[in-house]
Parts: sequence; C-alpha cells; structure tokens
Amino acid sequence: MKVNRITTVFGSIRNIHMIGIGGIGMSGIADVLIRLGFIVTGSDATETSITEHLRRLGAKIYIGHHREHVKSPDVVVYSSAIKDDNPEFRQARHLGIKLIRRAEFLGMLLSVWPIRIGVAGTHGKTSTSSIIASAMDACGSHPSMFIGGIIKDLKTNARMDSKTYVIFEADEYDRTFLALPPTLAIITNVDADHLDIYKDLQDMKDTFLAYANSIPENGSVILCYDDAEARSLLPLIDRPYVTYGTNADSDFMITDISYENGSHFTLNYKNDKIGSYTITQVGLHNVLNSTAALVTAYLLHLNMSDAAKGIKSFAGVERRFELRHQYKDVLFYDDYAHHPTEIKATLTALRIMHPDRRVIAIFQPHLFTRTRDFAEGFATSLQAADLIYLLDIYPAREKPIWGINSKIILKLIKEQGFENAFYAGEMKNITKLVLPEIKENDIIITIGAGDVWQVSDAIYEAYSGS
Repeated sequence: MKVNRITTVFGSIRNIHMIGIGGIGMSGIADVLIRLGFIVTGSDATETSITEHLRRLGAKIYIGHHREHVKSPDVVVYSSAIKDDNPEFRQARHLGIKLIRRAEFLGMLLSVWPIRIGVAGTHGKTSTSSIIASAMDACGSHPSMFIGGIIKDLKTNARMDSKTYVIFEADEYDRTFLALPPTLAIITNVDADHLDIYKDLQDMKDTFLAYANSIPENGSVILCYDDAEARSLLPLIDRPYVTYGTNADSDFMITDISYENGSHFTLNYKNDKIGSYTITQVGLHNVLNSTAALVTAYLLHLNMSDAAKGIKSFAGVERRFELRHQYKDVLFYDDYAHHPTEIKATLTALRIMHPDRRVIAIFQPHLFTRTRDFAEGFATSLQAADLIYLLDIYPAREKPIWGINSKIILKLIKEQGFENAFYAGEMKNITKLVLPEIKENDIIITIGAGDVWQVSDAIYEAYSGS
C-alpha cells in the first residue's frame, strides 16, 4: 500500500490527533497511520498495553484529557465514546480544527480498497473477521484489516497489506457501520442490543437493512439464514445476496456437524458438496463463523482447499473463549461475552468440550444500560454454569443509573430457583471468595467485556502459587 494512494483520500492531512486512541478501534487506525508516515498524537484515560505499543511505534500519547493536548493538528479524530464536553473536543472546536468521528475517518480510509469486506452482526464480528483473514492469508491474498480484537497469530488487530482486499468490523454501535462502505456485507446475526442508542429491535433491524442496502450493485450480502431476525431482512434487501446456515433453505448449507477434538462439518452449495472442513474451536457459533469465511472465499473465487487450511489453523482472538491458564487439572478460561446470547453460546461450547467438569463462572456485567435491559437474560444464560459469582458493573462510557447493579441479576437467578450464585462486588474481593471453592478438574471462566480478565490471572496465580 503506497502513501500516495492514501494521499488521494486525505489530501493535505498529515498531522492527526486522536481522542480515545487506546480503544481497540482507534488504536488499529493509529497503528496503520503511523506506519504510513503520518504524525499521530492521541490521548486516553489510562495507560494500557495498547498505548504503550503505539508509543513505541512513534505516537505521542497523553494520559488523561486536557485541552493543551490539542496543539495544531490538521484534524482531530474522536471515538463514539467521546462526548462534546470533552476538553480536547471543545478545544478543537474552539480553534476551528476539523473534527471527524472515527467511523467517518475509517470510511475515508477504507475507500482506498476496491474490495471491502465488512462484517456486521450483534455477535461474532471479531471472530468472523479474524477467521476470514486467516482463510484469505492461506489463499495468498493477505488482506489488509481493521478489526476489534488482537489476532493471536498476528499479535495485532490492524495491518496494511493487500492493495485489493480489506476486512473490517462493521460495528452497529452508534450506527457506525452506516459510515463504512462495504462491497461484501456479511451479517452474522441481529439481536437487541445497544438500547441506549436504538429505540428497539425493529430500529436495529432497520439500520442493519440500511447497511445491507449500502453495497454496490456488483457486491453481495452474505447473511446467516439460521438467525431469524437476520433472515427477516431478506425480502427487503434490494442488493444481491446469498445465505448460509444449517437450515435446508440456505444457499450454502452446513451438514454433518460433529464435535470431537474440534468441530467438523460439510458445506454444500445448491445441494452440491463443496467440501468437508475442520476447525479447532467447538460450538455451532464457531461453525457458522467459519462458514462465513468459506462463503467469502468462494465468492472471491479463492482456492477452497487453501481456505480450509486457513480456518483449521486459526488460533483464535485474545479474550474470545481463550484458555489463559492451566494448573494441574484446573482450567482457567476467559471470554469477552457481554450479552445473554453470547454467554449462552460460550457456556454451551464449554459444556460440549468438557461435559464432566464443574464450571465456575465469574461475570462482570458491561454497562448499566445493558444490565438494565438484559438482566433477565443474563440470569437465565449464566445458569449453564454450576457456580456463579457476580462482580460490580463495568461502567465503560456510562454514568451510574440509580437502582441498576449486579444484585438485580442475582435476585433474578435466585427467583428462578438457582441457589449457587453469589454477589462478589469489587474485583479485589473475588480471589478470596473463589479460591476455597476450587476442586480438581474444575473450570473457572471469567466473562465480560471489561477488565474481568485480570481476575482470571489473579485467581490462577493464587491457586498455583506462581
């Protein structure tokens, strides 16, 4: 990828300040821009491994937000989490510096590539994007990418490589994906979420439909037919589309699924067998995500035998059903699941892999609004574990809502007749609560989109004595 190709999009822009640079989406853009020779500064609330990485690449990073951090950049880019009362946002506006939301900025950048593979869906975007990248790498296509998680094999979530292909997460939060221009628009599922942004599920479906219909006439929508809400969009999509799933009416139909040392399945197109495939991950959601990658490869006329090698060798994404530690016979997993549907899928996969083990789940709810809207769903889905501990809510971008806390989930769990659930409160309390309960062959899984992964490390260290 040549800098002069980027110049056609960004013109005289060379000096960029990024508010919220440590976020997974912003950091990927910053990484690529620095490598292309742009001058990048940025700020974030806390120091993390991501900000340290960007600093090593050459970015000037400020911890905390202050108007003095905005010197004289050509533009200021801000994430959706940044509000207009942010001092750097206000300073840029005061100085007359152009402000660009991250989604619009990424949309400008993506327009450089002729084939843009956007992965949308309430669940599974990061995993599906990463598997597509692995499949295409194995085919020799080496797509550029901007995704929402660190791919283990690549140790990054963004790269500039192919001049033809780019893969990106089309995030529905704040209707971000409407600013992104896909040519292949993948929809893994549609579920109610972000109800602080969307009025209801129908509003969300309408926005996914707008995303699907944003592709060019020579593009294609790739939609999971197994998901009822996604499937309901089909009569309203006025662009070419194909479907995939286990349903017999799918264009690309999955059959013969089995789980033993991974997942095994056959993929057929219009009743003709394409091939039989194996992945190391377990669970129907992983089979569906891998199938989306295979369908993408098929539509791009890539070698399907090579694509098969790519999905089989895929090592996963950090914080996506990740085995972080093992001490003797005790396993310590961590997962980013933060919606009832995701928790159900994660715990179901864990039961398939380890049917005879006891599961201790430590859940950190993410956002006050999400806890308010899905408390009953959380209560139900968590009961797939044997023992449940609830941490305080990770607020992220939100201010507290009176009366909304983890105890409302606990109350619902108890009302549903499940007794082995406990409120743990702050993270500092959890190790001393869980440690005495661990038995041989147990699985401890931390669940949530916040910083709950630190709990997995702390309990492992205490239990193993390391």
